[in-house]
Amino acid sequence: MQNYSLELKVGLFVLIGLGLLAYMTTKVSQGKFVSKDMYELSVYFDNVSGLKKNAPVEIAGIEVGLVKDILLDHNRAKVILALKPQVRVYADAKAFIKTRGVLGDKFVELKPGTPTYPALGQQGVIAKSSSGADLGELMEKVSQIADDIGKVTKTMSNVLGGPEGERNIKALIVNLKEMAVNLNQMVKANMQSINAIVQNFKTFSADLKDFGQENKAQLSRIVDNFDQAASTLKTTMNQANLLLAKINQGQGVIGKLVSDQNMATDLKQTISSLKKVAKNIEQGKGTLGKLINDDTTAKQLNKALEGLNQYLSKQDTFKTSVDVHSEYLARTGDIKSYVSLKLQPSPDKYYLFSLIDDPKGKTRHTHTITHYQTDNTGWHTYEEKQTETKEEELKISLQLAKRFDNLVLRGGIIESSGGLGLDYYLWDGRLKFFFEAFDFAKDSSPHLKTGGNLYLLRNFYLTAGLDDWAKSDQRSFFAGAGLFFTDEDLKYLLSSAPLPTK
Repeated sequence: MQNYSLELKVGLFVLIGLGLLAYMTTKVSQGKFVSKDMYELSVYFDNVSGLKKNAPVEIAGIEVGLVKDILLDHNRAKVILALKPQVRVYADAKAFIKTRGVLGDKFVELKPGTPTYPALGQQGVIAKSSSGADLGELMEKVSQIADDIGKVTKTMSNVLGGPEGERNIKALIVNLKEMAVNLNQMVKANMQSINAIVQNFKTFSADLKDFGQENKAQLSRIVDNFDQAASTLKTTMNQANLLLAKINQGQGVIGKLVSDQNMATDLKQTISSLKKVAKNIEQGKGTLGKLINDDTTAKQLNKALEGLNQYLSKQDTFKTSVDVHSEYLARTGDIKSYVSLKLQPSPDKYYLFSLIDDPKGKTRHTHTITHYQTDNTGWHTYEEKQTETKEEELKISLQLAKRFDNLVLRGGIIESSGGLGLDYYLWDGRLKFFFEAFDFAKDSSPHLKTGGNLYLLRNFYLTAGLDDWAKSDQRSFFAGAGLFFTDEDLKYLLSSAPLPTK
């Protein structure tokens, strides 16, 4: 009985040991555990050869999780990663399959991305991935490179190997030596010619010096031309100063806006009248006061404005703008004014309609040829040419424009005559250079105009340039200023004005 009891104890002990060994073996084969607080992310690879479940997931060489599962999804490998809760992975993250050493185990390396992107949560998907180079592919490429090197080595051996190759190399060295000797002999034999070339360069330098001394007068004239150009620029600046002086003196439209005291008084009286009108409106007097203070009318007007806003929102692609500006002509001292309407159905195309008040007017040339016959004589020809100028005539412009990035081409009717023009924008549209050519008459040069606009504020700009510069008797510097309003300004005024309610 004692022996039986001892055998039973030993058997139980061995049985318990085998159970523990089986349990530990199972846990070791399963690898690491996925805790409940880990969250899962998915990533797709083209090839996961060698990657196993429970393989580590690392960021910057630090283990942050493991591979929970590997599935086949639409002919691509779907790898499910289990990551620790404190690890943050963002939408621009990227996953790589890496190998430890040449024949080591594979693992997944993550680049977590940047915090400016949204973070990936439970069941998120990492969009970017790379399977890395397969060891078989690398070995195949290495084998191909080795084959190529072998072919090159064999070719070099065939060319240079053996007695014939040695003779070729020896002959090459001998040829190089003979070439160096011949080159040395050629330099020695032509030393006199080389000296002559150096002497010719010295002579050429002396001739160039003599040429400069002999043509001092022409060089002086060139310098004088530069001085004249500087003088012309100075004159232009003086004209600009004269323009500013006239503005300070109250001449012209801009001058009146700046310094006319009567206009300031009128403006003050107008503001005072507006205050009275506003007070009457606030008290509910008059038709407008009832319209604003009546709750029913205000609601109806709000509905009307909502409908108008909806209509304007549908017309965002169609834009309009109004431009009003005046130019001072330095040659004659006149003021030339423009009012323009711009209709733009698309960002790269628009129509431009303008009214121009030109103090110079428009000149018409007529050529009349009359044939007549007197008694007992042959036919005679009478030719008459007349020139008629209508001053203070209102001109029109109607143009079609096409935009290519910063360049605009336009053409049509310019100042009541056929013409074309181009504009070029810089500094995000704050500076515009323009050129116009129109009034192509047979007996005179066309009207050419060049200048630029500098947009200082949202609705204000300055303009300057040279007008009619193809005709020496009509050429004139001009400068001025203008205002422009877009449909965005009108929408803002209509939609943002508050309506008082009771």
